[in-house]
Amino acid sequence: MFIADYMTANPLTITADTLIPEARRLLDDNHFRHLPVVDKQVRLIGVVTDRDLRSAYPSSLLDEKRRREVLALVERTPVETIMSTNCSCVSIEATLDDALLVFDRDKVGALPVVTEDDVVIGIFSMRDLTAAYKKLFGAYEIGSSLIAVLDETKNHNSLSRIASLLEENDVQCTRLIKIGQRNGFDRIYMRVSSFKVGSVYKHLQDSGFTLLKP
Repeated sequence: MFIADYMTANPLTITADTLIPEARRLLDDNHFRHLPVVDKQVRLIGVVTDRDLRSAYPSSLLDEKRRREVLALVERTPVETIMSTNCSCVSIEATLDDALLVFDRDKVGALPVVTEDDVVIGIFSMRDLTAAYKKLFGAYEIGSSLIAVLDETKNHNSLSRIASLLEENDVQCTRLIKIGQRNGFDRIYMRVSSFKVGSVYKHLQDSGFTLLKP
């Protein structure tokens, strides 16, 4: 699956001379947490986050006079002074797996999506990634259940055996994956559309599969 199917296209952007209060207003009004900063050609030059903006404002621990002085300075300061310029980003061809690896590696909450010339054409957030994986794995589909079994046979046809078994018993299987384990048996996960999950359990057990439980 590609991030292009889940990203926000033509996202709201700001320029380096945008003042900090305006950037904060845009984030608050639109319920965003990240704003790409672009040049006149809409090429990515930085990112400002809600954390960057919060850090720019004076601490409540300051005395009132000093707090007013800092606040006055913040109100006339452009975002270029607080934005991150070493930006993590992805291309329009990126997959969910690509984005997941970048999120994990760089510990960021959103990724600008750019062209080969660094023109910003979208933004992809952790929330978008979660929504995509929910759809990929069928979470919240009406009447669906996730079932796990142990692949104790260690052979190469376990997935085809399960697929055939479910088909023979008129059970719709929408997802079927096997995950290897360093220790112990591999695990097979399947999502089935059935309101009679108990009968699915029985079919699997009668065919020699061990149900996996926490």
